[in-house]
Amino acid sequence: MLKFLLSTTLFFLAATASAQSLWRDVPAGASPAEVLALIPEARPVSRGPVLLEIPRHELLDATFSVAFEFEQDKLKGITLRSQAATANEARALAQRLTASLRSRYGLEISTKSRQDDVIPGIDRKWSSRKSSIHLQVVEGSVVRLHYQAEATRSASQL
Repeated sequence: MLKFLLSTTLFFLAATASAQSLWRDVPAGASPAEVLALIPEARPVSRGPVLLEIPRHELLDATFSVAFEFEQDKLKGITLRSQAATANEARALAQRLTASLRSRYGLEISTKSRQDDVIPGIDRKWSSRKSSIHLQVVEGSVVRLHYQAEATRSASQL
């Protein structure tokens, strides 16, 4: 009996460890109801793949909107967007997010930054446990942080 309990416990721990978790540890593939149970402040909407959203979420002294994107009622991605007052404020927020993301996921796997007078931008990517995290400054003053489950390939596609 003890061996059965240990085996069952190890199985569930392994299944949990391999789950693709996105923002706030919400697992990729979760249903809208499961996301609502984990994040009760989310509200149902119907905008294409976006079925849930948080209109105002405070993070690092900035206000973000949070969109939960689904495909066939399975969570595929989460996008946080913040409209800064200026391009300099957007870059400063992106730098604070970068520091936070580095402390959680390590160094970026990809970094593109440009500093010019017309369009300052940041484009950084992380990869963690079958999930990708993409931080961008777009349109001059919009900070976009996107969490997405990475597609897995079957052996026949390799």
